[in-house]
This record gives sequence, C-alpha cells and structure tokens, in this order.
Amino acid sequence: MKTKSRLGSFSGWLVVLLALLGILPFVLMCAYSQPSADDWCVAADTMEKGFWQSNRDFYFDLTGRFFSSALLFMHPMLLSFTAFKFYSLALVLGLVASMRWAVGAWFPESSTGWKWALVIMASVLFLWGMGSTAQGFYWGTGSAGYTLPCLLFFCLAGMFGKRCLEPDWRPRPVVLVAGCFLAWAITGCTEVSMAVFLAHITALNVLFFWRHRRVSRPLIIVLAATSVGVAIVVLAPGNASRRTWYHNEVMHALMPASLMALKLGVRQVALWLVFTPFALFSLVILSIWPAAFQLPRQRAWELVVFSVLLMLATVFGSLFLSTWSTGGGLPLRAVNLMLLFFILDWVILLAGAVSLLRSFQVEIPRAGVLLALAALLIFGTALGATNNNVKTAWRDLLSGEAARYDRQCAERHAMIRASSEQDLVLPELKARPKTLFFNDLKPDPTNWRNTCCARFFGKRSLTVRP
Repeated sequence: MKTKSRLGSFSGWLVVLLALLGILPFVLMCAYSQPSADDWCVAADTMEKGFWQSNRDFYFDLTGRFFSSALLFMHPMLLSFTAFKFYSLALVLGLVASMRWAVGAWFPESSTGWKWALVIMASVLFLWGMGSTAQGFYWGTGSAGYTLPCLLFFCLAGMFGKRCLEPDWRPRPVVLVAGCFLAWAITGCTEVSMAVFLAHITALNVLFFWRHRRVSRPLIIVLAATSVGVAIVVLAPGNASRRTWYHNEVMHALMPASLMALKLGVRQVALWLVFTPFALFSLVILSIWPAAFQLPRQRAWELVVFSVLLMLATVFGSLFLSTWSTGGGLPLRAVNLMLLFFILDWVILLAGAVSLLRSFQVEIPRAGVLLALAALLIFGTALGATNNNVKTAWRDLLSGEAARYDRQCAERHAMIRASSEQDLVLPELKARPKTLFFNDLKPDPTNWRNTCCARFFGKRSLTVRP
C-alpha cells in the first residue's frame, strides 16, 4: 500500500510539473495580449452604430456567424485593454476547466488524479500542436469563432455526461434548455464549429439508437436546436456577399473540392501523428487507463468504429467545407479547432482499443516510475530539440519579447490618444513574439486594418512607418 501511495504521489507531481511546463507559459502570456486586425473593426462598429445595428449589418452583409459576432460586438477592449487581457486569461483557463468537467462526467468511475492527468496531457498536446496560438487565444476575433466553441462543447459534454447514453436518461428541464442554448451557440460561432459539432451530436444520436433501437428525446431536442442554428447560419443573406471574395476552379466543384480536402486531410493527420507528444500521449494513456473501465467486446468495437468515423468527419468535413466554399484550405485558427476535436476523438479510440486488448487478454504494461520518468525525459528532449509552441512561448516570455510587444502597443495607443492630429504616422512594432503577434497596421493608411483602428481612436487616418 505504501508503494502504491508513493507512486501515486510521484505521478501527481509529474502531472503538476507537466502543467507548469506546458500550460503555465500560455497563462502568463495573457498579461501581454493585445487586440489586432478585426478587433478594431468590431469595436469601432459598436461605438459608431451600436450593438444591435452592428449585429444586423454583420448578418445581412457579411456572414451568418450570429453568436461569435454578438460577443465580438461586446468586445472587452470597449471597456479597456486590460479587460482584453482578462478575456484571454478566461479563455485559456476556461478551456482546461471545461475539459476537466467533461472528463469527469464521461469517466465517473476514474480517480480524480487520473482525470486531471488526462486533462493536463490533452491540454499540453493541444497547445504543443496548435496551428497558431496567437489566433487561438490572443486575437479576439479568431478566438471567439474557433476556440470558444470548443470550450462550449466541453461544457455541454460536462452537463450531459456518459449518462446521456442510458435509456432512462431524463435531464432536468433547466439542463436541457441550457444544453440546447449551448448547441445553438456553438453552431453560431463559425461554419467549421457548426459542421464539426453537427457531426458529433448526430453521431451521438446514432450511437444511442444503435444501442437501444429507439431515439433519445433529449438528444433529439438538442439536435433540433443545432439544426436551427445551422439554418440561421446557412440562410444568412451575408453569405452571398462573402462568396464574392473567392474566385477559383475548386470552389463549388464537388470532385476537385473533395480531392483537395482528402489530400489536405491525409497530410494534416500525418503531421499530427508523427510528432513525439502524440505517441507519448497515447502510450501513457494506454498504460494508466483505469481497470474499472471495461467494455464488452462488441461495445469496444462499436467505440473504435465510432471514433474513426468521427475523426473522418472532423478532418475531412472541416476541410471540405473550406475547399467547397473558398477553394482553399483552412486558416490556422480553424486548424486549432480541428486538432482539439481530433484529440477528443483519439481519446475515444484509445478507450475502445484498451477494452479490445483486455478482452483478448493482452497485457498492457501499467505505468510505473521508470515509464513516467522515461516519458518525461522524452517529452523534455522533444521540447528542447524541436520547434513547438511550448518552447516558443517560454522563449517569448523569458527573452522579454512578449513584454516589449505589450509595452510598444501600449505606447502606440497612448501616443494616438494624446495627439490632437487627425492624421498620424506611427512607429512599426519591432517586437513580434510568435505566441502573441498576429499582424500589425500597414504603411497604407487605406488598408482596412488601419481604417478600423483609426475609427476606434476617432482619427482620420493612421499610417505605420516601415
């Protein structure tokens, strides 16, 4: 018993160390986040036209993303730039907290330590492999459309839990209403989150029907709320205007769009699976999977097939949506969302694989001190030897680049507000930490970034001196 207690304590300290190495820098980075690009536009629109008119114009003239746009037109920078930093902090911590809620609800038989270990490892894996941390956490427009729906999805998963697959599941009315609202909100964040969530909630209904040969009324109601959100997005008049931005031979051509999505999907999944943390994550999860979690062989096969289909829907569906509508691939902020759902589906695959291996009497080595130390050593080696977001975040912090970026932005904002001139020439941002920096204003005062920023500060024009 003492040996097990010591091993548990040792493993707990390793999880804490992993959180400090892999998550802490992104939490600290929130103190230096600054708005950019579209953030100026939505804030200026609200200041000039008001909240409701801005939302109406956005829906009728640009796109159907009704929920993320509503949040953006209440942009935290309208309060202060400090409020924007707290928004970034709430997003990073909220993503981890909501994931913990979901893991607890879907694996109730597991220990608290195991739940936290899964959450910390999955979070570090996501942060390591994100296409762009700047677009995911520290740019308001990108995060509201692509990172926020992930947080909302985990909240919905936490509210429903594994019990939603039981035939006698009857959630309280307030829970069902909240679940419908979250489903509706997720679809209204961005088209990619809409497609991915629709695939997952549909798959959940199919799984329930496959197991019980009848439908679940609560899950059908949530699916109906999702469909309402989809209809609002798809039928938006602004979509016609947005389509005029793209002109190529792939968009709206079924075969070319499908082939491009397939090619991009295979390449993206290969890139995810070959890097060291993904292999480490899978190895450690398999070795620490709770003995109490055991499915019959048929259920295990169902879970494996279910997870594979979900991964295909997540990757191919997201990319096809982009190739069909724009003729190109996804922006990095959308790759972030796709990666997080892929990790979620990968955990489901591991759950089915563990049960299958155990049903065939295949012994999976349990995690011990040597395995934990070896995993930590490999992780540390990969952290130092490869280019990755975690390493970059620590470098941006420790080198002072993030602090310089924040200071230069604050000095620029103070300079604009202090000047009585209507046409200003500003110094270029020299500090550009990769973790935080998305883009800067341009030398052309008519560039949309410049005009939006000028509107926010009440100036006629702003120009950046190269």
